Amino acid sequence: MRRRDVLLGILVLLCGIGLHLPAQAGPKIERITTPLGIEVWLVREPSIPMLALQASWRGGSSSDPAGLEGRAGLAMGLLTEGAGDLEAEAFQNALREKAIALDFSADRDYSSVGLRTLTQHRARAFELLKLAMTAPRFDDEPVARTKAQARVAYERSRASPSALAGERFAELAYGDHPYGRRSSPSAASLERIDRAALAEFPRAVLARRNLSLGVVGDIAPEDLARLVDDSFGALPAEPQVALPPPVQVQTAKLPVVIPFPNPQSVVLLGAPGIAREDPDWYAATVLNQIIGGGSLSSRLFEEVREKRGLVYSVGTQLTPYKASALFAGSLATSNSQVVEALRLVRAELTRVARDGVDDDELAAAKSYMTGSFPLRLTSNAAIAGMLVAMRNTGLSPDYIEAYPGLINAVGQAEIRRVAQRLFAGDDYLVIVVGQPTGLGG
Repeated sequence: MRRRDVLLGILVLLCGIGLHLPAQAGPKIERITTPLGIEVWLVREPSIPMLALQASWRGGSSSDPAGLEGRAGLAMGLLTEGAGDLEAEAFQNALREKAIALDFSADRDYSSVGLRTLTQHRARAFELLKLAMTAPRFDDEPVARTKAQARVAYERSRASPSALAGERFAELAYGDHPYGRRSSPSAASLERIDRAALAEFPRAVLARRNLSLGVVGDIAPEDLARLVDDSFGALPAEPQVALPPPVQVQTAKLPVVIPFPNPQSVVLLGAPGIAREDPDWYAATVLNQIIGGGSLSSRLFEEVREKRGLVYSVGTQLTPYKASALFAGSLATSNSQVVEALRLVRAELTRVARDGVDDDELAAAKSYMTGSFPLRLTSNAAIAGMLVAMRNTGLSPDYIEAYPGLINAVGQAEIRRVAQRLFAGDDYLVIVVGQPTGLGG
């Protein structure tokens, strides 16, 4: 028996047992509308005296103007570096005194905050949250310190083949679209990002209209509504942020090589993917699990690494940005094996588009995905994050319960259709960082 068959059998055994058991109900989600009209999804958990909140606002690094790349992440990170009458150290001490965790961040499409607190300290936690959102200070010392840290991170990234590959991939895949720019600061953008630019970002993005809010923990709906209105209700009603327009991933006929003095090469390849709102999304996620998302059990791992030993790592993923859908793959290999490894990856994707997958692969992927799904919900904070993700994607409150059925409904016909959509054209953007032998670009 081939090793892949053994691995698939183990996955079916470990993950498939639960398929014969009664379906477990997901957490009970209550949809609350506060007196000020803010919608909150709440999962009550009175057995643990804690509260976890997750919130996001539409608008992230892709809303940064050209030349101010990375502003969003810097600005959001600085919201806990002093607010109101509290300077940076005093604000951090106030959090520590009550064991409150408060973290702001930004990715390409969203700005976010996570709050975790003991129930008994929830009033103070929401007070500090309100201060950070509505009265951030952006004092000279924390701004200089944060920018210095970002400058070090940028310089270190110049020695990272993966970072260089990702930057060049974004530039060529998206051109002059905001997705084509950096999401973190460069040395040049750090020179332009001043206090005024930092302060402008939260004022433009943090509003009630573009807010998604999820809470899990020991709190009654009426108490939560009061706290939410007092904190998030202080935000302006409408955001003033520019959102990126839809854009298609661009491919190229020849690989693009970035010379880098290293015995190994890092390779990225990508093509248009499938949007999260697309009816084929669930079939696409199952197919990706089979192709390269399943680590030791994936087709590419088996064919390129296990059988031939050509790569150190290989994998694929679907990235459904709000304005673009991306299918991407990555691998790392020695410079002398780049050409052969790339050939095999492309050949395997073409073979799947032509022949589909076998029934055992499909069953194992679905079993793993449904069996591992509850691992995403192992803490109050994780559940709160899931609530926000569901809201941002337009999913209904019964999604958690519905997920196994959505995955198990994927059949061979859906897999073949998606494989044709993704791989039939054999048309990819390929970026190689290293010193590959025999590869023109």
